[in-house]
Amino acid sequence: MITIYLIHSILCTFMLICDIFILTYPHLSIKKYPIFFFLFSVLFFIQDCFNLSPVLLLALAVNSILLVQFTKKLYSVFYILIGYIVNCILTNLLVFAANILWGLSIKELNANKFLMILFSICTIAMSCPVLYLVRWLFQKYLINIFEKMSKKLFVLITLTFLLCAFMLFTMASFFDNTDIITHKEFFLMVSSLVLYFLFTIGMIFIVLHTTRKSYEAQKKMEYLENLNEYTKNLEMVYDNLYSFKYDYINIMTSLAAYIDEKKYKELGTFFYEHIFPMQKNLTQKNGALSNLLHVRVLELKSILYTKLLLAINQGIEINIDIPDEIDFIHMNPVDLTRMVGIYLDNAIEACLETEHPILNFHLGKMNQDTVFIISNTFINKGLSITQMHKRGITTKGTGHGIGLYNVSEILYRYDNIYHETLIKDNLFIQQVQISYNNRIC
Repeated sequence: MITIYLIHSILCTFMLICDIFILTYPHLSIKKYPIFFFLFSVLFFIQDCFNLSPVLLLALAVNSILLVQFTKKLYSVFYILIGYIVNCILTNLLVFAANILWGLSIKELNANKFLMILFSICTIAMSCPVLYLVRWLFQKYLINIFEKMSKKLFVLITLTFLLCAFMLFTMASFFDNTDIITHKEFFLMVSSLVLYFLFTIGMIFIVLHTTRKSYEAQKKMEYLENLNEYTKNLEMVYDNLYSFKYDYINIMTSLAAYIDEKKYKELGTFFYEHIFPMQKNLTQKNGALSNLLHVRVLELKSILYTKLLLAINQGIEINIDIPDEIDFIHMNPVDLTRMVGIYLDNAIEACLETEHPILNFHLGKMNQDTVFIISNTFINKGLSITQMHKRGITTKGTGHGIGLYNVSEILYRYDNIYHETLIKDNLFIQQVQISYNNRIC
C-alpha cells in the first residue's frame, strides 16, 4: 500500500510541476523545480498515508507562496491552484470515459500502478492546451487587472481558488471511497465536480470583469487628464506667441529709444536681461512643438507635451530629437505612457538638482524598431543602477522609490523590449528599444 501512496504522490507532483512549467516559462529558474518536487511529493505522501485532508491545503498554499517569491509576481499565486483544479477535473473526466468504455471503477484504477501512470500521462497531455489557454488569458486580459486590484479583493480571489481546489479534492475523495457502479452514478459524480468548478470560475470572472471595467474607466480618466494638460500647455504656448505679437511694437520702440539716445550700454543691459531670455524661452517652446509634430500616437504625444513643456517652464535646457514619424508603437498605450512619464518625471527631478539642468530626449526608428533615449544631468548620490530599480530604494525620502521599480514591472511582461540604464559623460541615460513583434510574457 505504501508503494501505491508513493507512486500516487509522485505522479500528482509531476503533474503540478508540468503545470508550473507551462504557466511560468521562461520566468522560473530550472534550479527551483527540485524544491517544488520535494515539497509536493513529501506533503502528498503524508496526506495519502495518514488521510489528512488539511495537508493538501498546506501543500498548495506553501508552494504557491514559494512560486510568488521565486517569480516576483503576486498573481503567480493562482498558477498552482489553477493547475491542481484543472488536473482534478480532467482526471475525473478520463476516469468517467474509462468507466463507460471498459467498465473500470475508481477503486480498480487506484489499485493498478500501470493504470495510474497511464491516466496521469493522459491528464498531462490533456491539461497542456488548457493551461496554455489559461496562460494566454492571463497575458492578454488579466495581468493588468491583478496588478491594479486591491489587496482585499486579491486575497478573496486567492482564497476562493484555494477553497475550490480543496472542495474538489474532498468531493473526489468521497467518491473514491464510494461504490459507484452504474454509468448514471458516475455521470452524477463527475458532473457535480464540473458544475462546482464552473460555478466558482463564473463567479470569479464576474468579479474580474467588473474590476476590469473599473480599471478601464480609471485609465480613460487618466488619459483625459493628460489630454487636458496637453491642451493647457498648447494654450499657454499660443498665449505667449499672441502676447509676443502685440509686444513686438513696444519692444522695438524701447530699443529705438535707447538707440536714439545713444545709450548703447543700457541697450545691451536691457536686451540681455529682458529681450534675450524671452526669445530663448519662446524658441525652446516652439522647437518642442515643432519636433513633437512627428509623433502621431496621441497618448504618447500628450505625455511628451505635458512633461517636456513642464521642464522648459522650470528652466531646464531641453534638446528634442525626433527625426522619424512615429505612427505606431508595439506596446500597450497605458504601459507606454506610464513608462515615458516615469522616466521624464525622474529626469526632471534629477536635473533640477544640478547647476545647469539639461534633459535630452530622442525618439526614432531603427529598421522597424522604436528607440527611446532619455538622458539628463544628475548628482551621483552613490546608488548603483541595480539599487535604483528596487522597490523602496531612493534618495528622495519617504513616498518615493517606486517609479523605476514600476517600470521594471511593466517591462518584465514584454519580451520584445530591450532596456538599458547607464551613466556616461556625467549623464544618467535610459535606453529603450521596442521591436516590431509585440508579445507580452
